[in-house]
Amino acid sequence: MIHGLTFKEYIEEEKQKLSEMDKAEKKSYFKEYYLKTCIVALICLALFMWFLVEMLLSFRHVIVTGGVIGAQINLEGEKYLSDDYMEYLGKSGLFNKVNFAPYIILDENDPSTVMALEAEIATNSYNYLITTEKGLQFITQMECLADLDETLDSKLKEKLSDRFVYRKLGDSGEEKAAAIDITDTAFAKEYLLAGENIYFILTGKTEEYEKGMDVLRYMFR
Repeated sequence: MIHGLTFKEYIEEEKQKLSEMDKAEKKSYFKEYYLKTCIVALICLALFMWFLVEMLLSFRHVIVTGGVIGAQINLEGEKYLSDDYMEYLGKSGLFNKVNFAPYIILDENDPSTVMALEAEIATNSYNYLITTEKGLQFITQMECLADLDETLDSKLKEKLSDRFVYRKLGDSGEEKAAAIDITDTAFAKEYLLAGENIYFILTGKTEEYEKGMDVLRYMFR
C-alpha cells in the first residue's frame, strides 16, 4: 500500500498526473519527488553489486601463495609470478587467483615484523619464498621448510641440484638442502634488485610442496 493505494493504483495515478503535464512540468516533478530516491537506489544497487563481486572473488581457488623477503621485485616480476603464471597454467582469473606478497618485511629492530613473519610461516601461509641470506637464515632457524633432496622430483633435481644450498637447521642442527640459489638466473637478473645472493625456498604444508615446485618448473622452463 502507498498512501492508501495499491501499487497498481498508485502507478495509474502517477501516469494520469504525468499525462496532464508538459515537458517542463514533468522534469520539475521528477526532480522534486523521484530524483533523490533514484540516486539512493542506484547507490544501493552499486554497493550490492560491488559486495556480490567481492564475495564471489573471495571464493576463488588459490593456485599458489608466495612472497619476497629482503629483495626488491619490480612490477614486471610481480606480474610474472601472478597473472603471467596463471596464464601459463591456462587458469581463468574468474575462478582462480595467485596470492603474492612482493615485500615481506623482516626487520630485527622491529619485533612486530619478526613475530608477524614467524606466525605466517608457522601457519603455512606460503608455498614458496624468494629471499636474501637474512631471510634464509630466519627460516632455517624455524625449520619450516622442505628438504629439497627428498622433495624435488628427479627431473628438477637433475636440473637444479648444482644450485642446492645446504644449511644446518635450528635446534636440531641437521643439515638439509634448504634452498636453491637463483642469484644468476634470468629471473633474478630481470626482475629482482638485491645486491646479494637470492634463494628460492619451499615452505608450507608437505602435501602442498607441489605448488611451489610448479613455480620452480615455470621459472626454469
